[in-house]
Order: sequence, then C-alpha cells, then structure tokens
Amino acid sequence: MVFNMKIKPKNIYLKLKEIIIKKKLVDLEKSQYWTINELKNFQNERLKKIINYAYKNIKGYRDKFNQVKIKPNDINSSNDLYKIPILTREEIQENPAFINPKLIHTTLYTGGSTGKSLIYYDDQQAGIMRWNCHYRGWKYQGYNVSKKLAVISAAKKISINHKILTLNGQLEDKYLRQNIEAIVKFRPEFLRGYVGSIYILGKYILEKNIKIDFIKAIDPVSENLYEYQKKIMQKAFNAPVFEEYCCNDGGACAWECEKHQGLHWAMERAIIEEKNGEMITTDLWNKAMPFIRYKNGDKVKFLKNKCCCGRTLPLIKVKGRDNDIIIAPKGPIGATFLMYHGIGYGDKNSFRTGIRIVQYVQEKNYQLNVNIVKSANCTQKQIDGFKKAVKTTCHQMKIKFNFIKDIKGTKIGKRQFIINNDHKLLEKWK
Repeated sequence: MVFNMKIKPKNIYLKLKEIIIKKKLVDLEKSQYWTINELKNFQNERLKKIINYAYKNIKGYRDKFNQVKIKPNDINSSNDLYKIPILTREEIQENPAFINPKLIHTTLYTGGSTGKSLIYYDDQQAGIMRWNCHYRGWKYQGYNVSKKLAVISAAKKISINHKILTLNGQLEDKYLRQNIEAIVKFRPEFLRGYVGSIYILGKYILEKNIKIDFIKAIDPVSENLYEYQKKIMQKAFNAPVFEEYCCNDGGACAWECEKHQGLHWAMERAIIEEKNGEMITTDLWNKAMPFIRYKNGDKVKFLKNKCCCGRTLPLIKVKGRDNDIIIAPKGPIGATFLMYHGIGYGDKNSFRTGIRIVQYVQEKNYQLNVNIVKSANCTQKQIDGFKKAVKTTCHQMKIKFNFIKDIKGTKIGKRQFIINNDHKLLEKWK
C-alpha cells in the first residue's frame, strides 16, 4: 500500500534552504552541548509523548502493547523500553496498521540493502527535524548552503542547479571522465555521494594522475565505508573524509566532527539501544509512521571516549549491512546505485511495490542471476518494469531472472542483497 505523497523533491539538497529557515523544533546548535542528563531528560519527555500518541492513534502499536499487557504509563523513560516488543521491517512493510495517513507529509524509501525496500512516511515536524539534524552534521565538515557542493548518487546525467553539481552515478570510464571534467570546471568545495561511487571516482583520478586540490571535505554515504576506500578517497581528492550514518526509517543518525574520534549520535532525534551488537532505534518525532524499538539490521557500538571537540553528544560506531559490488565489462555498478535503479522508485503502480525481495548473484563471464520474490499482489506490468530497469542498469551483462518463493538467509538469518562469486574480478576492483 502506498499513500499519495505530498512532497517528493527532485533534488533533496535544494529543500535545505527552505527547511532550515523554518521555526526550529530544537536549537540543535545549543543542544549538542547540553549535559548528558539534559539530553536524556529531553529524550524521555519526547518518548512519553510518542508512546502515548502511538497507543491512542496507531492500531499496530496498541495491539503490540496489549499483547504484553502494558500501558503508556508503564513507559516513563528509555530504561523502560525493554518492555515493548521489538518492531521488525517485515511487520510494518505495507501494513496500514502502523500508519496515520492523515499526517503524511513525505513519502520515503529505504535503499533496500537487504534486497527488501521499505516505503515509509513522516509528518511535517519529523521532516523538519530530519533535515535540521542533517544540516548540523554537515556543518561539522564546514558545509553550509552557500557553499558549492558536488553530489554523486543515482542520477544518470550531469546537471547544475544553483550551488549543487549533480554528477552521473554510472561508473563506466566515459561517465567518470565526464564527471571529472565537470568537477574541475565547477570547483566544488564539498563532495557527497555513495561510498562506492566516490571510491571508483577516486581510483579513476589516481590512475589518470589528475590533480584535484579544491575539495575541503568528502562525505561518503549509504554504504559501509572501509579503510581502503577511505585512503583512496583522501589521496585522490586531497581532502579529509567525514563519516555519516543515517537510518531515516527509525530516526537514528550520527556524524563525524572535525576531530574524527567517532560519530556523534543525534540524541535529540532518536533513542538508540544496543542489543547483542544490533541497533534498536526509536524515532522521537514521527507521528505519520512511528518507529518504536525498530530493529533496522545495522550493528552499533557505543564508544567510551568523549570527543575533544566539546560536544556532549555520545560517540558511536556503526556498521551497516555488507554488500559486494556487481562488476560489468566496462566497470563496477555501485550497490546503492543498483538499489535505486534495480528496484525502482514511483507511486502505487511502480514495480517497486511488486517486488518483495531481490538478490543479485554474479558468476564468472559476467553472468548475473537475479533472484526475485514477488509480493502477493504483484502484477505482470510491475515485473516487466523491474526487468526493464535491471536490463538498463546492467545492460552489458548476461542476465537471468529466477522467480522463487524465498531467499535463504545465512546462518545468522541475513539475506545478502549482492553476492559476487567472481572473486578474481572482485579482487581486481577492490
């Protein structure tokens, strides 16, 4: 089920200036220096409000509470959260019992790094909080909306709009060359984009001995960042890397500051729990589709050290879901780029809603097996749309589509989105 959306900006960065000038829900510039007790007290007040709201207005949560025989009054602080059953993605996927359609302001999508994309929603306040947290995190790098920014993600062409250069997310040599030419001409101060895309772009720069000396900060997002990738990025662009973590379905987000001692968790937006190494998050703002004790599949570790920058926001380390990369004859296809184009975006008629799970398996000789688990209400039109998107994105490969009932998980239950069994080719690119 997909509700009609009210906002889906063509370029999310162009919404920043409009959003950040609105009345602030919290003064995030001040709250990042609050004491831990002040931050926890703020969280607990927000928590009680969202718990009461969810019990009264969201049937799915009312049922969960009644199942374990608890009432909102039983949850007075984050210490009481353990009483509430954990929420899974499968539980809320296409489930109207967890949504208040009257409050929907924005329709959002997860990248689908497990092969399952989630369509979710937030209300206006939650959207403002989301963007203000992002903006504060980006300011740690020195960025503000008056600065020139280059973005490489899922776009299939180069464009310039005000202070933002959008690069081509395709990673073939001809597109990499065009991207570099655009960067040199535009001279952005900041570079943001998918980890895999920036990494491949950086490798190309070093191989071609191109000099880039005007970038001030690199912000790789949406995929795991490994040390070997970080080194390539920093060497290619002559700039420091600032790590970022965002799970907007659940509200958990964190940014690395100029001291590079860990990621500052935005306590004002969400409560993060750690259970057996896994992250459990509770969004303190979203009323359109509350996320309370949501298991998002990522790993989190709370760091004991305090950052010497003076901010009191705790430091964490996050590891997302591991993904390999698909490698076509003319170059790699980034995991997140594949998620975007291989699963697709759109309205209720989109093939995105027809595919429940997808898995890409690469074998030798550029053979790509696409394993598909259809949704119960999947149509032939949606399947045709999905096949077309995959063939367009992976057009140089030999593609075979397999329709199956389920995709087996690993020993710990994880379903890999991408598996590359051509280890020789994989080693060459990694």
